[in-house]
Amino acid sequence: MLAVFAGPAPVASPLFDEETTLMLTIEAPMRELIRKRLNKAEYDAVVRYTDSSGVERVLHAQLASRGNARLETCSFPPLRLTLNKSETAGTVFEGQDDLKMVSQCNRSRNGENWLLQELGIYRAYNIVTEYSYRVRRLDVIYLDSNSSRWKRTQPAFFIESTGEVANRLQLDSIRPPAIEPGQFNQVELANNLMFQLLIANTDLSVKRGPSGEGCCHNGRVLASPGQQKNWIVVPYDFDQAGIINTDYALPDERLSIRAVHSRLYRGFCWQNDSLPEVIDLFHERREEITQALIPAEMSTSRQSRIRRFADGFYEILGDPKELKKRITDKCRGAATFPIRKTRTS
Repeated sequence: MLAVFAGPAPVASPLFDEETTLMLTIEAPMRELIRKRLNKAEYDAVVRYTDSSGVERVLHAQLASRGNARLETCSFPPLRLTLNKSETAGTVFEGQDDLKMVSQCNRSRNGENWLLQELGIYRAYNIVTEYSYRVRRLDVIYLDSNSSRWKRTQPAFFIESTGEVANRLQLDSIRPPAIEPGQFNQVELANNLMFQLLIANTDLSVKRGPSGEGCCHNGRVLASPGQQKNWIVVPYDFDQAGIINTDYALPDERLSIRAVHSRLYRGFCWQNDSLPEVIDLFHERREEITQALIPAEMSTSRQSRIRRFADGFYEILGDPKELKKRITDKCRGAATFPIRKTRTS
């Protein structure tokens, strides 16, 4: 059965309409939350920030760990911040109630770079298409409400909710069990999968989700109300991408690559007709995309490595032989939509 999640009319979102870094203090039983992160229990929290007029704002919230792989792998878990909507009016959080927060996986310089790189990936995809999740960079002071001696300061970022993306674009968020080829918006599918090649990410599925869940793996489906075609998969969760190259990232053993930084095109042959338009878009926006992928806070050596990595993608696009070898000849499936057989009486 197709699940449809329709939202209210679009409203302004002060949290994601700005790209400046938001300075926050979050006070909660942090040591207990971290120690018991696998339980995903909610804890009372207080959020403080200073608004543009210099007034300190204080909001009461619930804080919980979230996620799957990172929840087990990282020493500091991803977080979910649930706000009381009655307190958010007139604040930067107006209209928000449930926020996904990407936090720094570990306290090393690498952990900070991984976070900043993933933030840059989201912003780069914003440049490719409006059918994307917006993010807001944070500098967070975490305090433990049970200990005055525990304090940690780290970067983080909020991710726009799927409902907010759908409302902004005046679409519905749906959870079909799977997607048939003719239901995709072909250009947006090509945008998505070409971008995944750029960042060397194969941790996704645009046709179905994990067993027992709706479509898709690391993507959510948007559709015009009542329509069964031109569906769009909006990608998220890029920590397994080769451009980041985290210590814990591994390619799926069923794929032909043995390292996450090796690029593998996951597009379908029946979408090849859409590729020229998409390749032109990536060329046209090359510098903007590349700049977004390289947050200024990263080390100079890391910035240079990321630029070289992005340049490698554009070398493929710019060389007809490499384009054929690495993309059009690497596509999956037949060159035309598979035709479903129907029963006849």
